[in-house]
Amino acid sequence: MARKALIALVAIILVVGVSMAHAGEMGKIYKLKRLTSELYERRTHNKAKNYLANYGTEVTPFVLPLLKDRSNERVRIAALYIIGKVADTSAEDEVIVALKDPDHRVRQEAAKALTSMGSQKAVEPLKGLLNDYYPNVRFNALRALSSIAPEGEENFFISVLNDYDPRIRLFAIKALGELRSKKAVPYLAQMVGDPDPAVRMELAVAMGQIGTDDCLQPLTWLVGDPDTNVRIIAVESLGTLKTKAADDSLVQAANSSDPRIASRAIRALTERKSPQALAVAKEHLDDEHLAVKLASIDAVGQLGGSKEEAVLEPLLTAESTKVRRTAEEALKEVNEGR
Repeated sequence: MARKALIALVAIILVVGVSMAHAGEMGKIYKLKRLTSELYERRTHNKAKNYLANYGTEVTPFVLPLLKDRSNERVRIAALYIIGKVADTSAEDEVIVALKDPDHRVRQEAAKALTSMGSQKAVEPLKGLLNDYYPNVRFNALRALSSIAPEGEENFFISVLNDYDPRIRLFAIKALGELRSKKAVPYLAQMVGDPDPAVRMELAVAMGQIGTDDCLQPLTWLVGDPDTNVRIIAVESLGTLKTKAADDSLVQAANSSDPRIASRAIRALTERKSPQALAVAKEHLDDEHLAVKLASIDAVGQLGGSKEEAVLEPLLTAESTKVRRTAEEALKEVNEGR
């Protein structure tokens, strides 16, 4: 009897568990439907949109039908925003259709969504938006294309490098860098004087990604850029070039009056194990800027030999704790390298 009672109890628990799970699922469906309907209310629109975006791809069946509601642009835009946030690739075909929506804000949001979920089939429809009258549509289309970065499309990205919108120039450069387009280097080199510092910064990144010998001169020019952030990226990209000729440009950068540039140049020379790195570092051991001094001490420790002990030992009594500790580590490296 006890065994039968136990079996009956287990059965009841299973039934109750299944019922509760079903009730929970029904409750979630009800909530998703309610939130979807709240997208139509101005007062609840933004809150519902953000809530729905947190549900993941299970929200797609609820918001996808909204793309066909031609009477309400705000709702179509919200649906595209949510689909883009959850990056549900199963909805890609419907999003591509939205690229031809008569409302430019819908086209813009569709392009945004494809940035996170687009595949190669989205390339041609997105390219069709590059002649759109609205700059934000063109910009988001190119941003999506740059994230997809299809091989063989370098001519397309080169063709928009002269666009008047700096955002489009920036993402064209970004795509060419990700494609490591050697063909684009001469065109990119002409952009070192672009009026927008963000464009020039992306240019320095792209040159480092491409990394061919003819990237050296444009990067050397960018090391002298008026914007500090551009100079920093240019020095870091110079450090990645395989050509030995980059050493000379880095040596020049190591003598910059800006410690952020000089210290990065010394570290780049050290990482490259440049024949000039040790001499440059020893010249800057007494630099007034801490960042330059520390970079130089590290370089001597990594590249120096027993004869460098004499230049490191005085630093063991330096006023700065960081200098003393770095000098100790450098001496340890020098001694271990014997």
